[in-house]
Order: sequence, then C-alpha cells, then structure tokens
Amino acid sequence: MQWHRGCWPAAALTAALLLACTPAPPAPAPAAPAAAGGQSAPASPQEAPSLQALVEAARKEGQLTLVWSAGILGGSQGAARLIAGFNRYHGLNVSVQFTPGPSPSDLVARLVQEQQTGRPATTDVFWGGADSVYTLSRAHVLEPADWAAWAPNVRDSRLLSPRGDAVEIASFLPGITYNASKLAGDAVPRSMDDLLKPQYKGRVASTPYVIHFDSLASPELWGEERVLAYAAKLSDQLAGLMRCGEHERVASGEFDLFALDCGSFGARRLAAEGAPLDHAIPRDAALLQTNSMGVPRHAAHPAAAKLFVDYMLTREAQDYVYEWYFSDHPLLPGSKAAVEIEKARADRAQFTSLDVAFFERNESRHLDQVAAEVQRLFQQR
Repeated sequence: MQWHRGCWPAAALTAALLLACTPAPPAPAPAAPAAAGGQSAPASPQEAPSLQALVEAARKEGQLTLVWSAGILGGSQGAARLIAGFNRYHGLNVSVQFTPGPSPSDLVARLVQEQQTGRPATTDVFWGGADSVYTLSRAHVLEPADWAAWAPNVRDSRLLSPRGDAVEIASFLPGITYNASKLAGDAVPRSMDDLLKPQYKGRVASTPYVIHFDSLASPELWGEERVLAYAAKLSDQLAGLMRCGEHERVASGEFDLFALDCGSFGARRLAAEGAPLDHAIPRDAALLQTNSMGVPRHAAHPAAAKLFVDYMLTREAQDYVYEWYFSDHPLLPGSKAAVEIEKARADRAQFTSLDVAFFERNESRHLDQVAAEVQRLFQQR
C-alpha cells in the first residue's frame, strides 16, 4: 500500500535534506518515439538487453535481496511465494534473501544516502507509493529502463513513471469505510460533502496523519482553500481519530464511518472474515493511488530485479497482490479492481490517479503545509 509521507515526518525530512545534496541530473537522452496511447516512452540511457540475456544474467546472479516492511505483500512468506512463482515463470532457481525493513520513508532516505556514497543498495527492488518513488526518481536512485524493448508484461506505457525508472504494480482506492450493520442504502454517504450532514455528527473518524488531504489540496482536485474550509467543518463531525489498520474500531461500532481511509482493502479484508464493514468511493474525491516497483542503480542483482518487476505484472502475481490487498492494477487484463472502479464510475465518480506524474506536477506546491493545518484542525476537535 502507499505509505503517506505525513506518517513519518522525520524520515521524510531526512530524505528531503539528502535530496537537496543530490547532484544535478545528466543531460537527458533524446525522447523516444510516442508509445501506444499517445504518450512518449521514456528514453533509455543505454541499449536495452534482450529478455533472454537478462534471464541468463539472473541465472548467474542466483539471488534477489528484498527489503521492505513486514506488512507489505505478506513479508517473508509472501516474498518466498512470489519468488517461487518467478522462478517457475523464467525457469530459474534464484534464491530470495528477505529482510523485514523500515517504513518506506525511512528506506527512501537510506537508498538516497547509499546512492550518494556509492554503497550497494539495501534492496534490489523498491516497493512504495508514488510520492516515495518520485523522491527516489528525483535523486536518480532508480535505474531507467526501456521496459517495452524486452519486458513481456510491461505493455502499457501508462504503467511507467515519467522517467521510466519505476513500474506501477498495484492501485488502491481510498474512500469511506462504514459499518454496514448501521448504514445501508441511502444512509450510506456517497461523497465527502455527505459526511457533513447532521445525521453523521459524532459518528465519523479520520486519520491523525490526515491521509490524502494534501493531495486533495492540489489545484487539479479541490485546491487549498476548499480543503481547509472542508476540514474545518469535518472537524466538528469527528468522534475521534484512528490509524489505518484499525478497522476493527468501525466494525465494533466505536465509529460508524472512517474517512478518508487508506484504501478499500482494510474494509474488504475484515468483511471477508465476517465483519460488518463495507466501503464507498466518494464521487467528489475519487482517488486512485498507485504503488510501484523500481530497481536501484546500485542493486546487487539488477537482472533478477528487473525480471522480478516484470513478473509482478503477470496474472499469477497480480492474483497474489489481490489476495493480500484486495486490489490489483486496473490496467492489466483480468483485473478485479477494475470492476470496483467501473462501479464507482457508474455512480458518477471521476478518478484522479495519484501516480508519480501527479507528484511531479505538484512538487512545487506547499501541500504538506495544508496537511499540517488540517491535522491541527482535526486534533483540536
């Protein structure tokens, strides 16, 4: 899942300070011809290897080092399962060394520092949200690649970051988690504005780190003025604050509603176990947050890492992503998340993708300052 930068301000500040010391990028290579869908494919800094050449290189490497939080993709058990599928897919016998790591923001800071000092990267593959990937991309930590030249599963240019140094693996649908035993039919809010109705006063929870409100403050969405005006009103409705992953508090009836949440996966997972939870995507805040994988330039096993990223877009790997997160990537054939998205679109939701390009476009905006003010409003409720 995407980890919001507001959750770890100290780590985010460390990454920002390190980033400020990063040398200017080399002159960009000439743009490649336009790819399918009218987008320009990222230029490759060098001639792309063939798929078979990468497979043979991965065979010689013989290992893949993965470091990410234990809660991501099932931790060590999930990594072992994915590597088993990866090996079957390519006829390899690559072993995986998985180490539970720090938060994605802390890992970003570490990778930036390793890049600057010429040390091997902690992990061969980085998994994280678009804002974290953008930070690494700006620092030139991730290696650009001409994925379309060799990767059999990276067929849609919309899966690539603007620099071609990361590939989207999954998307998540933040919105409104609600107690389905207390709310049904017309009583379920269908927009963020609905949460301001008198009948919901004292029944709503939000996060202490005000996830996604900074993104809503982008001029592409609500803008700063509207977000702050809304947050002042919503703070009067709040019964309390809860963290992502505490959905039991909604299921138990402590709160009836939770918004904005971190994605539909929290409600879906507990609902599959029998909890009275459901999820609604608000028409006026339909966000599609993305998580991507990229290979650090100083990865110890770059061939295996690149092949692993491509494998993550196979239906087999996507089914595992869905099993773990109740979401996958809607641009891929057979996507289950696409069904949920189309249902929301039929309910007049218009989605904005919180991808790497979104954070690149909004990099100069002071969205963190807006988030800090929303956080102050919520905490003084």
